[in-house]
Amino acid sequence: MFSIFFSKNYIINFIILLVPISYIIGNLALNLNIFLIIILTFLLFRRDVFHIKYGLTDKLILILFLYILINGFFNNLLNFDFPDAPNQNIVLIKSFLFLRFLVLYFVVRYLVCKEIINYKLLFFVYGLFAFFVSFDLIIQYIFGKNLFGMEGVDGRRLSGVFGDEYIAGGFIQKFFIFLPYGVLFFSGVKNNFFLHLLLLFIFAISLFGVLASGNRIPLLFTIFALSLIFIYEKKLRKLIGVTSLIFLLIFSFLLKTNDRTYNHFSAFKLKSFEFISYFHESLSTSEKVLPKNVYVKEFVSGILTWEQNKVFGGGVKSFFFNCESIEKDIKKEYIGSCNTHPHNYYLEIATSLGIIGLFLSIVIFLIILIKSIIFTLYSNVVPEIKNIFVPFFIIFVSEIFPLKTTGSFFTSQTGNFLFIILAFVVGLMELNKTRNNYEK
Repeated sequence: MFSIFFSKNYIINFIILLVPISYIIGNLALNLNIFLIIILTFLLFRRDVFHIKYGLTDKLILILFLYILINGFFNNLLNFDFPDAPNQNIVLIKSFLFLRFLVLYFVVRYLVCKEIINYKLLFFVYGLFAFFVSFDLIIQYIFGKNLFGMEGVDGRRLSGVFGDEYIAGGFIQKFFIFLPYGVLFFSGVKNNFFLHLLLLFIFAISLFGVLASGNRIPLLFTIFALSLIFIYEKKLRKLIGVTSLIFLLIFSFLLKTNDRTYNHFSAFKLKSFEFISYFHESLSTSEKVLPKNVYVKEFVSGILTWEQNKVFGGGVKSFFFNCESIEKDIKKEYIGSCNTHPHNYYLEIATSLGIIGLFLSIVIFLIILIKSIIFTLYSNVVPEIKNIFVPFFIIFVSEIFPLKTTGSFFTSQTGNFLFIILAFVVGLMELNKTRNNYEK
């Protein structure tokens, strides 16, 4: 019993299961958790980590990271001239530190290909964390305090266990999908009525948790994820239809009876139409069109900043400084105050890494997307692997969707999550090849 408890696989799985709670605790805990995953994998499996078959996607990801490092040297030495910056080597330092996501990707890729991950535990633990955050937010929405006595102080949004950070909706959107898939494939529940009732409860709590958070883009992409589940899981289509109907009825009721909810989502609708209107006007005229709201200004700030260094960008974490250097008259009229990032992955990659970095990133995402779609439709897929693959694929599609506002691409929260998901998606497809070759 003692040897089982301290087996290599047990230790690695235990550390991986801590990922969601480390997101809740904060960046320090998250980075420590990721560091432990990397270090322990190398300590326990040593050179075996490199003994896996690398495909085109892996090589392209490696090329992207090498480019980021070279780009960091180039921009820091030749293109970063901002005396007010807290560190004159910030671009080089951040470019070098970004390499940790490459190591993380290959470490998780190895664990997936060698079938070390305990998916039953992962799906239930990750999903239950999202379920708890959802339930906690609903309590905070109804009673004014969450289960820990923390009050919701923002008039539009709630943070639940995240304190003064309003990212609870994004957390649920990232992790909620694991629980229904865990129940569906690992619970062993045979009674269809009880199974569907349980799944209905999980879907409803998750949706209303994101709604209670007030995070509108995560709500939209939680619904988007449910739509993809509807497509891929025939047995859940009626259930998702019922969930959607219940959500629509209650959401409509809240819009009519709750001024806070009505104003919050009415503003979102208005700003979305203004966003579409701005880009329609911009494409239909050669003259510059004034941005109509702060969200449009964030996108415009990305475009104007990218125009300063189109080919190579300004380097990782250079956005704020290059944005601030835009001519004052233009900045005042079209941007206002510069943020730390333009709130869109693709714009941030363009401003930081230029057309070359953006092209490499899009090629990698497209290759994985196309391979994944073919993989889910291909008949020669091991059913067990496909069941595990689909939720990771749905998360991947939601993460890389281009037309949405996002956090910064070059932060710990985004980088760790995205490259873990990429490793699972690519690794599971490679594992299926290995299984099929072995059976032959």
